[in-house]
Amino acid sequence: MAEAAEHGGRTIDPQSYETDGGQWRPKAIVATHEGGSVHTLPIVAHLDTTFATEAEANAYAVEMAKKWIDERG
Repeated sequence: MAEAAEHGGRTIDPQSYETDGGQWRPKAIVATHEGGSVHTLPIVAHLDTTFATEAEANAYAVEMAKKWIDERG
């Protein structure tokens, strides 16, 4: 399992998964901690975005989540 990252006060947990075709699809869970509650949102790459390894997919997922955070402040 990949290590979580911090960005913009949020936690990014990469959770890429293997497709039936043996490729890896990028996915990350973005967690926001507010007032004692944790709110989570999955960030998933487009269906045609896949990688040969889990590590590559997770790296992409983290960058994708950082971009999403930056675009929303």
